Amino acid sequence: MTAPRRLLGTSPPGRLPAAVLRALAAELSDPGRFGRAKAYARDGAVIDIEVDPGEVTVEIRGSRFEPYQTRVWTAPADGDATPIELVPDRDELAASCTCPDDAPYDGGFCKHALAALLVLADEVTVDPGLLTTWRSGPARPDLPAARLPAAAASPTGGIDELSGATNAPARLPRPPDLPPHLPVAMAPGDDALADVLADALAVLRRH
Repeated sequence: MTAPRRLLGTSPPGRLPAAVLRALAAELSDPGRFGRAKAYARDGAVIDIEVDPGEVTVEIRGSRFEPYQTRVWTAPADGDATPIELVPDRDELAASCTCPDDAPYDGGFCKHALAALLVLADEVTVDPGLLTTWRSGPARPDLPAARLPAAAASPTGGIDELSGATNAPARLPRPPDLPPHLPVAMAPGDDALADVLADALAVLRRH
């Protein structure tokens, strides 16, 4: 493991993906935890960091004598992705920590896991290639694979425009029951609008 690096220079190569990674960290917990995570990252509490394929491991000084051990895993990404595209979505992440608060809070991470992401962002600012290393790990069964930016590819090599709809996690709800006559306030002379609304209501009642 190595000590986190400090940013040098005014135009670091990885400043954009690092900014997106920090924004991701902010989404993963409540403001109180995120504020404490920023203090950990800023004040040097993260003493070691190691970026491996699929996993970031850090040691963080906390309230006890032994440093906390924190790991943040991510799903593998497409090898042709840009640095911005290599920043994972929140559901492509998982974390563990030896602190008592290692369980997610409202879908988020503990403050040590957030600090790990913030220090990782600092590292990416200096060396954006670390994102490629991190996103090249083996697939984990509890993490989804990276999404294609547009529609999913079909087995024939083309683009399956309907894959998202056919693989929906739940059936769409049925339309609400509509009364035979739906009063709509119209201004005088709105006959064309009235015809459009009447046609729309007729279609809804047939489904």
